[in-house]
Amino acid sequence: MKRVNFALVFIILGLVLLFLWEALLWSTILTHPMSSRPTDFSSFYTAGRLANAGLYNYLYDVQSELQVQELLIGRAIRVDELLPFYHPPILVPILQMLCTTDYLASYWRWVLVMICVLMGTLYFSDRLLQKTMPKVSYRLLFILGSASFFPIFTSLLKGQDTAFLLLGGVLWLYGLVKKKDKIAGLGLALTVIRPQIAIILATPFIFNRRQIWWWFCLGAACLAFYSLAIVGFSGVRDYFHLLVISGKGEGYGIIQNVMFNFSGIMLRLFPHLSLTIIPAFAWGAFLAVIVGLSILWKTSLQIEIWHVVLAISLSLFVAPHLYYHDLSFLFVSILGVALYMGSDNIKSRSIYPVILLVTISMIFLFSYFWDPLILPFGYLVMAGLPILAWRIKETQSVPNHQ
Repeated sequence: MKRVNFALVFIILGLVLLFLWEALLWSTILTHPMSSRPTDFSSFYTAGRLANAGLYNYLYDVQSELQVQELLIGRAIRVDELLPFYHPPILVPILQMLCTTDYLASYWRWVLVMICVLMGTLYFSDRLLQKTMPKVSYRLLFILGSASFFPIFTSLLKGQDTAFLLLGGVLWLYGLVKKKDKIAGLGLALTVIRPQIAIILATPFIFNRRQIWWWFCLGAACLAFYSLAIVGFSGVRDYFHLLVISGKGEGYGIIQNVMFNFSGIMLRLFPHLSLTIIPAFAWGAFLAVIVGLSILWKTSLQIEIWHVVLAISLSLFVAPHLYYHDLSFLFVSILGVALYMGSDNIKSRSIYPVILLVTISMIFLFSYFWDPLILPFGYLVMAGLPILAWRIKETQSVPNHQ
């Protein structure tokens, strides 16, 4: 009698549950469009509508954004109720084409674009896994698990642009593993969609694999000139002004105590600390991570997958602005761990990466129903993935004398 593969049963049941719940959440937007309208997308919609009006120089102007969002909501709003467009202007031409007077139609067009970008991410993920996970059925399960990874789904549901960050991260990992510095550097350049994260990830390559650094600089410079051409010098000035406000963790609907970063945990542990002191500690931690990773890169003979996993966790932890949907970037770390798990070519272990991915996604889903689990588990995954990658690497590097 053939034994039941309980791991496979767990994976299939988990994927079914994830897809069913996510389909239910999508359906609420279709059936109750006014009460469940995604609010995060309003900042992207605002940029698209301003661009439609030819007001590129005012994309980051608070008063101009207020006018658009007041028309959207149908009432006057206070400045502290504004959801400003914090993102670089590189996606604005896409938003200009997608955003019309119909907010929900604009949202669904934007989601479709994000899904297309995500498909590119999954394609390169599959390419990476072909050697370490040769069984097509297991790779298919991993790709399905990736598509339903709960933080990624949440970013799509909210109308965020995290898919571009994911594509950049996976291209970076792909280039590192395949020894293609050009792809790695240009992938890193795409992560400037979150500038603070990109700075941390790119700077250490000055000291090791410097070609990646130069390709990053070239890609980032092209995007910077492109952005300047879109918004002009006044728009760039206003953009950096918003970044400074974001970095301070105050104003415009920023809620630090629900963030998954260093500032968030400091504010929760020490609620009486001044909001001027916490950012000072946070930026100190930010600089310390850059210095620490640079030293690690400099002293390492080669940059390995566990370096990537560690850098991602640290960059997220000290990022000045990190909400739940930004945890999508941890998928790149899970992919890195998956490459380690399958590198010993033991068939029975090739399903382990799928189990890891589905388990993490399921716990994120359960935390949706139990708030006390959300923040601790986010930090646990950030800390646990680098440790797991290191332990697997060390185990595989120990020669077997039996």
